Amino acid sequence: MKAYYKRPDAVHGPFLPPFAAISPSQTKVKLAYWGIRGLAQVPRLLLSFSGVEFEDYTYTVGDKWFKEDKLHLGLDFPNLPYLVDGEYNITESAAIQRYIIKRWGKTELLGKTIQDNAVIESFLSIFTEISSAVKGLFFNKDYEAAKGGIIEKYAPKLEQLNKFVGEKSFVLGYLTLADFVVAEDSHFIERVFPIEYKTYGFLHKIRENFSKVPEIVAYYQKPTAFKGRFYPEYAVISVETPVTVVAAESETKA
Repeated sequence: MKAYYKRPDAVHGPFLPPFAAISPSQTKVKLAYWGIRGLAQVPRLLLSFSGVEFEDYTYTVGDKWFKEDKLHLGLDFPNLPYLVDGEYNITESAAIQRYIIKRWGKTELLGKTIQDNAVIESFLSIFTEISSAVKGLFFNKDYEAAKGGIIEKYAPKLEQLNKFVGEKSFVLGYLTLADFVVAEDSHFIERVFPIEYKTYGFLHKIRENFSKVPEIVAYYQKPTAFKGRFYPEYAVISVETPVTVVAAESETKA
């Protein structure tokens, strides 16, 4: 077989003629979300890491989603982001992450052993609880008053995670899904809690190491890579914009 495909007259063209409705080599993978990093950035990075060519579809008009696609796409659990893989579709960001990993054979990202997988899931359960609470502050007009209670509640858990990672380059010492999530969500933690971001070294260490992974470097070098806002413009605070500026803008709009 190898000898045949090395021949100059070997056929490397499409499986079927152009008028065919679909072709085995043209299965479409589509990831759809709003025009922000939000819940879609980790799936984007996982798809790129897995070598999957995909359409990164952005909803720019609310009605297109709420009044059309949400009702008529045939999604079992209509929500954003959603992933379409040929005739199959799936929603919910955590489920999408794991589907991508298993679908395209990067199962080591879920742990090399069943024990490692359990550790990853435990780590993510704790970390996403923390990051979800922090992300909630981005839509809270009283975030300054609220953030003290958040860090008081979660500082012990951040310390636990920091101690677990220790001197390792990644959560388990090798790249896993947990590192994708930490690297992305650390931006939100740094934005609201810059001192804690530096104190709990696993946050900036993992992000720095993750940013050097060849597949991640390659993704962000692509013209199609999503490099937009972390959250929509109506968020009270933004990763990209100083708090004082955003607060002033919010008061002006009000």
